[in-house]
Amino acid sequence: MTSLLNNILLTLFLLLQFSASAQVLDKDGIPEKPSPPRLLNDFAEMISTSKRQLFEDKLVAFNDSTSTQICVVTVNSIEDYSIEDYAVRLGRKWGVGQKDKDNGILILVAKDERKVDIEIGYGLESYITDYDTKNIIDEIIVPAFKQSNYYEGLDLATNRIIAQLQGTYSASSSAPATESSGISYIIIIIVIIFIVIIIISGSSSGTGGGLSGGSGWTWSSGGGSSWSGGGSSGGFSGFGGGSFGGGGSSGSW
Repeated sequence: MTSLLNNILLTLFLLLQFSASAQVLDKDGIPEKPSPPRLLNDFAEMISTSKRQLFEDKLVAFNDSTSTQICVVTVNSIEDYSIEDYAVRLGRKWGVGQKDKDNGILILVAKDERKVDIEIGYGLESYITDYDTKNIIDEIIVPAFKQSNYYEGLDLATNRIIAQLQGTYSASSSAPATESSGISYIIIIIVIIFIVIIIISGSSSGTGGGLSGGSGWTWSSGGGSSWSGGGSSGGFSGFGGGSFGGGGSSGSW
């Protein structure tokens, strides 16, 4: 009897999980806005369940601290749409970003077509250019996706977007070392030491600064990144009515 009850409860749990992540399409074949609202919508089930909540928490935390909404959506197929048209329609339909700021970013992945697109809201186009989104796709997402590392590719891509928006991203130079570059490294080291001294002095006087909420992203020249600090304030409260004008890039793997 206990075993039967456990099986029933497990079945109900799986059904609830499925209904929460099911992709419901409108008459034009575009997914309806998720309910409850989420920033990560893995309709194509490309990310393991153990990683989904971690990813969602990161996106929600960034939304809570900046009001900028980064929405990641995976679908099985875009059918007859181009990846760009599908993404713009979806972003406008859901209203990703704030209506008065248009500060939404949408990353769309089409599993069957093996295509990915990054759309940037009007209000962020001067911060994340088409060139930036193309580099993110070609240098981060595509190499990871070719190895079926979907979570890693999307996680690193969103971390880099966040770092660029916060002004903490610095691209590593591929130029060969020269005398002038050696001098530049010395200057950088001196600046870092100076900053460390200021931080230590501020901490000792009890006036240390930082990002609101005690959290932030760091990006290393080797392409890695990490999230440090507090989590979100709870759950994602919903999209704000932002819009898109076609700024961004696409690619395939």
